[in-house]
Formats: sequence, structure tokens, C-alpha cells
Amino acid sequence: MHSYAIVDPVLKQTAWTLSVPNGWNADGTMMPGSTCNGSTTPIYRATSADGGTGVYSLPRADWTWGGGIRPGNDCLPWAKIVSAKDFLTYRIGVDKVQFVRVMPAPKAPAMTLPGFTSDAARYLVRYSVNGRPVDELLSATTVCHAATMVGLGMVHSCSAFVTRWFAPAGNVERLVPTFDAMHLALNQQWMNAWTAMTLNAMRQRSEAQTQAMLAQGRLAQAQRDRAHADFMASFQRGADIRNQQFAASQYRKQNNNDNEVDYILGCQRAYSGNTRVSAGNCPNRQTF
Repeated sequence: MHSYAIVDPVLKQTAWTLSVPNGWNADGTMMPGSTCNGSTTPIYRATSADGGTGVYSLPRADWTWGGGIRPGNDCLPWAKIVSAKDFLTYRIGVDKVQFVRVMPAPKAPAMTLPGFTSDAARYLVRYSVNGRPVDELLSATTVCHAATMVGLGMVHSCSAFVTRWFAPAGNVERLVPTFDAMHLALNQQWMNAWTAMTLNAMRQRSEAQTQAMLAQGRLAQAQRDRAHADFMASFQRGADIRNQQFAASQYRKQNNNDNEVDYILGCQRAYSGNTRVSAGNCPNRQTF
């Protein structure tokens, strides 16, 4: 066996190392996440020198539902937990291959975290390439998670991981030990760097969202301040008008009272505009 490095094109680091038989060709990369699951996963292919035998690791399939979430077009439109067997049945329809029989399932990964479940299944399928019959062991592992999210309620998410082991018809089952030996090894240094990058991106998004919320708050406060200023200005204008009206009414009352007294006393009062300037023939009357 020899090792093939699967390089993360973002961090330019070896993320995983794939063990392949000597003389085989290999190729692989890190697949970006989807709108349903942002984590990155390795995809790869490895084939014998003649290309007739090999293994494919397909891109992860994701789907999510609940909590009012609207998945993107890069997610499957499912709103339920799908077993590994049901997912393989779905893949057979997509790949248009012939189902032969159910095979012993690979061991599903142990789920130690709360809310996680896993399932695994394997089918033997058959198809032809350029007229040559090919047998394939089609394997699927599904991992689902359910959690209560603040403000959303219960949110479910699932992912399916599919591998394809193929060989000329009649040979694939005897090659299972070879395929089993082709394991992936994680580079922990890359994982630490990727985790730090992800957390930093989340922190930056959170800060940007916080700043956007604060900016919206400032705009809302400015609108409230303007509305309050407009109200106070309108209130002041109304108060000024009421004060002017009150002063005018008081003047009219006082003027009417003076005129009535003048009439009773037989006095004549001289005016200059609206101002009383003399009491005329009433020298003992106060003038204003």
C-alpha cells in the first residue's frame, strides 16, 4: 500500500491521507459544505492501472427540515429521516444500475453525542461499461441529528456518505479485503486549522450581524428622535397659539369690563390702536 494526500485547496494543507494498493492511481480533494451542512468532507477515487477495479467516494448528500428552515438547492428536498437502505434504493434509481442483492452492512459509526443517530447498508449492483459487465458494492452511511434551536424549535438534519467499490463481474466480493484496507487517516493539524478558521468566520459573521443590528438600532433611534422633535415642535406651536388666543380673550374681557365701567360713569376713553391712552373726561380713572 502507498499513501495519497488529499489536500484542502483553501488551507493548502493535507487534510486526509488515503491508503491505496501499490500501482493504483488516486485523486481527491475536499468538498465544500452545503447550505444544510457547512462542514467539508473528502471525496476521492482510486483505480487499478487498467481502470477496471477501483473505489469512488461520492460527494456527501445533505437535507434538513423543521424550525422554518428553507434549504438551498444544494440540499435534498426531504423532510424525514431516511435509512441507509432507503438511501441506497434512491441511489440505484439515480445511477440506473441493476440491484442484485443486499450485502452485509458495514459497521455504522458509533454516535456518542446526544441527538445523533447513524445507519449503514450495502447493496450489490450490476451495470455495464463499454459492453463489459461490472459488479459494484454500493455502500451508504447516514448520520442524522436533531436539536432544539433557540427561536426555531426542533431542527433536524441528515447527511449520507456513499462509497462505490467496483470490479469486473464476479470479482468484487473477493476484493473486499483490498477495499477495506483502503482507509482514510485524518491530519489533526489540518483539522485544528480548519476548526479555527471556521470559528473565526463564524465570529466575523456574528460581529457583522451585531454591527448591522446596532446600525439598525441607531437608525430606529434617530427616527424616534426626529418623531419626538416633530411632536414637541408641533406641541409648542399649539401652546403658542393657545397662549396668544388666551391673551387676546383676556384683553377682550378686560376691554369689555372697562367699557362697561366707563359707560356707567359716563366717561369717554381715548385709544391709540388697541392701547388705552387717556380716560378723557374721567380724570380719576386709571389708564393703561
